[in-house]
Amino acid sequence: MKRFFAAILLLFSLMGWAMAEEETSFLSFQAAPNITVLSPLPGQSYGAGGQLRVEAAGKNVNRMEIAFVYADETTVVTEEGSAIAHTFDTYQYTLPATVTVTGYGGLDPYGYEMTSTQTVHILSPRQKLFSDMFALAYKNYHDPYYYHAPAQEDWDRGVCKNFVMRMFDTFKAAYAMKAFPDLELHMPKNNSKANCAPYDYGVEWRIESAQDGNPFEIAAIFRYDSSLSKEENMRACRDVLESVQTGDFFQMAGNYYYGNGPHSLLFIADYDPATDEVRWTDSNMKNDKVDGYHWGYMQYDAVRTAEWFVNAICMKNRGCTLYRLREDLFMK
Repeated sequence: MKRFFAAILLLFSLMGWAMAEEETSFLSFQAAPNITVLSPLPGQSYGAGGQLRVEAAGKNVNRMEIAFVYADETTVVTEEGSAIAHTFDTYQYTLPATVTVTGYGGLDPYGYEMTSTQTVHILSPRQKLFSDMFALAYKNYHDPYYYHAPAQEDWDRGVCKNFVMRMFDTFKAAYAMKAFPDLELHMPKNNSKANCAPYDYGVEWRIESAQDGNPFEIAAIFRYDSSLSKEENMRACRDVLESVQTGDFFQMAGNYYYGNGPHSLLFIADYDPATDEVRWTDSNMKNDKVDGYHWGYMQYDAVRTAEWFVNAICMKNRGCTLYRLREDLFMK
């Protein structure tokens, strides 16, 4: 019996030691750090005047660190405490970047310093311009004022070229070209009928250079060549469509399902070789009349195959031009 009571006492003693050890270990744990990047937010680019403000706050953090990576350069800023703020000089930066904020806390049960990290991807100015133009087009698509708009006179808002120009003009004042930083940007108007000859009006914009404030370059061009076979012309036209990239503007003269003549549009995605599709936004490809006046419908995320465009464009006196914004855009 004495042995039995001794065993019971030993068991309770061991349980008490285990509970005490567990309680001591639990209380020795330090809370894990947590951080929140307040600025910049996802989808942002550099600020006006070439400034990038980074702010972050943390909990259970002893010190904080910002690592700003642009091209091959990394800049690191560190501050003690649970908050950090720093403004980076990004004047004339043209490429995307990343901001990584790390908060350093206490030690984990194994003696290692605990951390919390958050990374924000900074859009290049050019990417930001694409994002803003697409967002505006999407908003307009759901606005009756733009979705079905007058498109008969040169100044009507529903005219296709007026639509794509407005997509660019709305945001152009915030940008400049690194090669010509003092020039105001603009999109050239369509070239005249006389200057387009012998091709039909609408195959191209006015011929202007970057020195004129034109931030667009010709990425690809097609003009029907009567000295070549129909198949050769179709291949050349297809090459243009297969080179489409997100943010490209397109100027064409063709005979398509909804109309016969010039048309302007903005591509919102790269050409997809798996489906042979391109996606775009425009106005007045589809249209009707209201009390005898021509009105155009707006499209957003319209989809057709490259083959559809080739068949619409590949004919005598017709053609198309693909325009692409320069890579050296920066935030003024």
